[in-house]
Amino acid sequence: MRRAYASLRAIMDREIRCAGFLVRVQHNPGRIASTVARVKGGATDGRPCFLCQRNLPPQQRGIVYCTSWVILPNPMPVFPFHSTVAHVHHQHQGISGNMEAFLGLIGNLGDEWTTLYNGPKCGASAPDHLHFQVVPSGLLPVETEIWSPGRLAPLRPTEGAALYRAIGLGRQAIVLVGHDPRGIEETFQDFLRALREVLSLPDEPMMNIVGYRKEGRTVLVVFPRRKHRPDAFFRTGDDRILLSPAVIEMAGVLVTPAEADFRRLDAHAVEALFDEVSLEAELLDRALQAMS
Repeated sequence: MRRAYASLRAIMDREIRCAGFLVRVQHNPGRIASTVARVKGGATDGRPCFLCQRNLPPQQRGIVYCTSWVILPNPMPVFPFHSTVAHVHHQHQGISGNMEAFLGLIGNLGDEWTTLYNGPKCGASAPDHLHFQVVPSGLLPVETEIWSPGRLAPLRPTEGAALYRAIGLGRQAIVLVGHDPRGIEETFQDFLRALREVLSLPDEPMMNIVGYRKEGRTVLVVFPRRKHRPDAFFRTGDDRILLSPAVIEMAGVLVTPAEADFRRLDAHAVEALFDEVSLEAELLDRALQAMS
């Protein structure tokens, strides 16, 4: 942790203004292992799970939360106090049966923290072990950008939660806002069901989720995805860009372990990347129409 935080203090950071939205690019060499992690089918078979308690380093300490979770310092932080919230039992990453826990964590941590979720096929470096992440609030551009005038287009009302579509972010996103966690959960589950139906998927559709508290209300920003990594990630030589979009990237902070990528990314490249990995607009339209 000492080495990780020393590295974090030395990172480079710059802003890129895109068509209607802003991102920050962070050069963070300490994130290389997470960026290139092998997560596709079979990649985790046979390796010790690094989130299981029996495999934690002897020096590792954590905070037990609600008996079933433990809050651990993230060994590859993007921000100071970046933490991982891991389930005490080894079970597959998934949000469908765990949204109540996700919303409870948001409510219990309060306004100073933002809670994050990566789907098992689009950003989770441990897709075989259920976990969330926590970072200090206000560090992700999307947390403030969605409240700009004209950014949220209201969809039809739902019980317990207001449902919006985010406009002009360069990637598809829906936003749920409400005082009642149960109402938010019911609306989210309805969207998840509709999206799975439209995509004809037996499993969880790819998505990343940002959750936080604002003025006494819970806010969820859901990014539906079509693919995990852009084509440029798999190229060779100078054509390769080591950028693997997960929830932090979708929320507006692009983490680049390679300095060359940090320096050469521009607005056009960022817009193309978001368009490539984000769910097609027409498919999101169909999912929203298929909601109860």
